[in-house]
Amino acid sequence: MTKLELISELLVEELHSFKLEVSRLELIEKNLKKTRIKADSSQIEKLVEEHLKKLHIDQKAQQENRKEILKRIKHSRTVPNWLIVLALLLFLSQAFSIVYLLLR
Repeated sequence: MTKLELISELLVEELHSFKLEVSRLELIEKNLKKTRIKADSSQIEKLVEEHLKKLHIDQKAQQENRKEILKRIKHSRTVPNWLIVLALLLFLSQAFSIVYLLLR
């Protein structure tokens, strides 16, 4: 009968420790339910705001570059000045040659 008593004592001890663990877990669960977690997105908002500022600065720089390029294109010529002068000289020389031949 001593073995049976020993086994029953072990079972009682195990049940008692199990009840203690269950009560401890219930206490932890209550504390977790009371705890409120607040979502904080301030760091993400700060990063997004900094990124948007950088994008805005880059966009302004691109707009200024585009304006400068369009200004240069508008004031540029497709035919260089020396070619215009050369064409005028050739035209005048041909005109003088024709006039000279006609008057002769």
